[in-house]
Amino acid sequence: MTCVDDFSSDQLSIAVDSAIMELQGTKGWFHEVRSTSGYANALGVFSCTPDADKWVFPAAAAATGLLKRVLDSGELKVAGVQWVVNTGAADYKTDPENPTGFWPKYLTAIAETLSAQYGKTIAVKRVYYRTSVLVTAAVESGEVDMSEPYYYISGFHEDQPRIEALAFSCVTAGLASKFFTKLGAGVTTTDLLYDAVAAGPNRAVGFIGQGNYDAVSALLPADTTPVFVTNASEMDANVLSGALVAGYISEGEPEDADAFDTFETGIISPRVALFRKTKLVCTADDEGVVVGGIIIIAVLAGVALLLASILAYAITMEKKGTPLFMPLVNEAKTVEMKPSAV
Repeated sequence: MTCVDDFSSDQLSIAVDSAIMELQGTKGWFHEVRSTSGYANALGVFSCTPDADKWVFPAAAAATGLLKRVLDSGELKVAGVQWVVNTGAADYKTDPENPTGFWPKYLTAIAETLSAQYGKTIAVKRVYYRTSVLVTAAVESGEVDMSEPYYYISGFHEDQPRIEALAFSCVTAGLASKFFTKLGAGVTTTDLLYDAVAAGPNRAVGFIGQGNYDAVSALLPADTTPVFVTNASEMDANVLSGALVAGYISEGEPEDADAFDTFETGIISPRVALFRKTKLVCTADDEGVVVGGIIIIAVLAGVALLLASILAYAITMEKKGTPLFMPLVNEAKTVEMKPSAV
């Protein structure tokens, strides 16, 4: 029996985790990537411990699955959504092939660490999708190697919790999320936002993606209408016009902070890169099938031969007038002919 998954992410996720831990264990690196991107909101949230002796990159010679594909092609195919937040977090829209900001710098550093480890250039090949739902589907199918490193570990993939349906990296960073409303609208806390949405008639709240909504949906009424807007300027304009009761910002501040009341959700969301969860497909080996078939045939033939021998012996005894069960018959007749005691 042979079990394989041609798109297994097991080795690739170990390699990426090792790269993340090498980066996070480098003194001053996290500060440098925040300061050079102008993004001070990222928090260090650790699910893994940096230790160069314990994080080992899988050997290139023994690479399988997606790691082998990455090493053979020299490309790391990464799925994400084109969005922009002008607070240093990311801009994937102005120049999609060369995005800027904290998260693009983070992924570039991971790819550079992999390149140095394996002695060959591994270039990031970004594949953009319209929504995060399509991103997670592409990750699960093996269409891409992984997601961008900014994805929520919370949320859902189809009808399953994301944490159960997909594999994921060590936490890359944590972000304190916020809601923002039009200045002076009187909605300045999550409780007041809940009441405003519940009262209606407008129940629309803006989010960049489905995962963002899932992460804080418990803070909002069940009949909230999430509206997905991937451009921060458009979301700000919709909040100011009243089209949205509020906007959600997963990191940083609104572009024109003075025009809004901004308040924290009280939730810090760990961010990760998402990977395909390995799904082994098992097939019987040809040699095993042949050997197993021969054994079964031999056993059946032996049983058939034994039954034929017993039947032949029984027929022979019957012809001699001494059937196999004659003693039992004779005994029965003897009992019947015994005279009664007087």
